[in-house]
Amino acid sequence: MFATFAIVRTSASVGSADYETVERDGDFEIRKYADIPVVSARSEGRSAFSKLFRYISGSNDRNQKIPMTSPVFSWREEGSYKMSFVLPKDVAENGAPVPSRRDVIVETIPAGKFAVTRYGGYASAKRMEEARQRLENWIAENNLDTEGTFIYAGYDGPYTPSNLRRNEVLIRLAK
Repeated sequence: MFATFAIVRTSASVGSADYETVERDGDFEIRKYADIPVVSARSEGRSAFSKLFRYISGSNDRNQKIPMTSPVFSWREEGSYKMSFVLPKDVAENGAPVPSRRDVIVETIPAGKFAVTRYGGYASAKRMEEARQRLENWIAENNLDTEGTFIYAGYDGPYTPSNLRRNEVLIRLAK
């Protein structure tokens, strides 16, 4: 009899954006995030991921390879698709390398409180929309004020089995 083993890189094995859970209500949370240093790119399609992957693979002024972190944030902004990779703490603290491409930028997602819900499986358009709608309904039921747009967060690599995947949708709460 043969046994097959696989090493699966999950969200627990990479750096991540830190947060504090302020309130929990079933599948919903209010989280307080500190500033999140990120590298971001925009695109009309899904090419933003490729641009960001090249950056962390060394396409920057130091030819520095940067470990992959989680989550990968994505949202629609100003008519285009925007994606951001969280920068590891040590890279952010020591000054992130300058991207080789002008359409890739190092920036910070400002600190704040966010309403969040989690969902599993692959992040299909249908699952993302269902999670967004559930969060929107919960926000309305709790008379919360929001600002900005809904952000989608994916925590797992492409080879993580569906039943182990972690995805979220979040939105900034108004001050």
